Amino acid sequence: MSVKVHFSNGESIVISEETRISAWNSLDKDPDGYYAEGVFSGSNIDSPDLGTSYQHIGLMGLFGSTDWFAIGLDFKNTYKTSAIVSLEETP
Repeated sequence: MSVKVHFSNGESIVISEETRISAWNSLDKDPDGYYAEGVFSGSNIDSPDLGTSYQHIGLMGLFGSTDWFAIGLDFKNTYKTSAIVSLEETP
């Protein structure tokens, strides 16, 4: 099972159970500058945090409690969670 993530700009991405996700929360500026704190790294397969019976339920919790996320290992694209419009379970 996969989950299609729809964004406010019309873009969408598909996250499968094996897709590696990293998530961060933005931190207030400290004397050294702005930072984001990594709060999650894993997939539905290898993480008990996302290992719910329904993948989209785990993703709802993750995206609802974090500011940014990326999929894959290279962080080529980082997404703002507040830009998510909906999650759609797909076969």
